[in-house]
Amino acid sequence: MKQEDIEVLKNLAKLLGISDIDGQISQIEMTQNFLDTQLKQAQEEKQKNEKLYQKLGTIIGLAIVVMLI
Repeated sequence: MKQEDIEVLKNLAKLLGISDIDGQISQIEMTQNFLDTQLKQAQEEKQKNEKLYQKLGTIIGLAIVVMLI
């Protein structure tokens, strides 16, 4: 989890119990929407980096083979 995610959860924890039920529900929904967006960004970043590391591993493997020959 990133620091930003942790701060959002801390703020949610502070606000729960302070406001009425409707306020708490809206705060939970806003936090859920934010975390859903963060999750989508993390998945996209994972896919991008996954391809990069696969290609990097292949290149390093080929370089080792060439050095051994």
